[in-house]
Amino acid sequence: MLLLILPALLLAGCTQQKGNGQSLIYIPILADASWLFADGAFISGVNMAVEELNREYADRGIEVKAEVLDDAGGYEQGVKIAAQVAADPAVTAVLNLQNFDVSKTTADMLAAAGKVVLFPYGAYDSLFARGNPYLFCGVPSFANLGEAMAKYAMDAGYKRIAVYYNGLQSQEELVTAFELALMDSDAKVVDYVSSIISPSQFISINNRWQALGVEAVVMAQYGLDPAFRVLEIIREANSAVAVIGEPIFNRANALAVYKDIAEGMVVPSTLVLEESERLAAFRERYREKYGYEPDTWAVQGYDVVRLVVDTAARLGKVDPASIAEGLHDAAGYQGVGRLIKFQPGGALEVDITKLPMLTCRDGVFR
Repeated sequence: MLLLILPALLLAGCTQQKGNGQSLIYIPILADASWLFADGAFISGVNMAVEELNREYADRGIEVKAEVLDDAGGYEQGVKIAAQVAADPAVTAVLNLQNFDVSKTTADMLAAAGKVVLFPYGAYDSLFARGNPYLFCGVPSFANLGEAMAKYAMDAGYKRIAVYYNGLQSQEELVTAFELALMDSDAKVVDYVSSIISPSQFISINNRWQALGVEAVVMAQYGLDPAFRVLEIIREANSAVAVIGEPIFNRANALAVYKDIAEGMVVPSTLVLEESERLAAFRERYREKYGYEPDTWAVQGYDVVRLVVDTAARLGKVDPASIAEGLHDAAGYQGVGRLIKFQPGGALEVDITKLPMLTCRDGVFR
């Protein structure tokens, strides 16, 4: 299924240099459309950026197009669509919001075809440890998140910590970094749990935690609904234990349902927005356009599109290879929300000390 965000352009036979002298910057968004549009913030930011860029760069012959290619969250469909995108000479850059197990495969396909690939919501850390010049992560790595969670646990004075994680690669990356960051401190991981499937099964685990004197539990669970189900089981059995979760819990539509059980839990922020006149002006334009306040993901959608197009305009080149090289500029790119800089392998440069921890209060992480 193909969901068009902007007026359709003919793709057959389309190249980056259009017949009317315009240069097309075409940015497909690979995602589960039902999830993407249910939240709506990210795609609203994308749309706003495309509209503004088409006005700003019209006199320079640059035309920008973005559209969502729906993979319905499935592996086979996700790989099929990515193969089509990789083979399309019109594609400049790809915003990959696919399931991480899908993007692990499709990242290599797209990069091998010479497409700039950005991961606005993240991907497995291992993708950015191979020196691929076409891959870029738009959020802190899982290792960064693990370090930030460990710093919070130590600052809060938690000495005995249990870790729940369901064993997928991203969770292993986070948990490994978390425990390594605790070395040479008084805080220790005293228990690992890889499966919590029901309240009855959790009874023995909770009894063990109480015997061990567990003060806090770190939760790294892949999948939004399963994450909240496990949180609910833990909270119903042990309301006293502190919960430090990964950012998957910070989703407005899910919090509207689960806000009572999420109350008081802490997660690391995945975006550190820098207050400025640029950001204030963006918020005002966004409110005028959509009628509500932009969240961090609206800023992210806006900034990642402008990152690609503004870099192309600065270089005077719209080919992916030149853009990819430009994104590695040591000076970085100043977006409306923050300065964006990438490490050589495409991981985002992050100052862990500036990565805030957010506490859920009345259904909102602040």
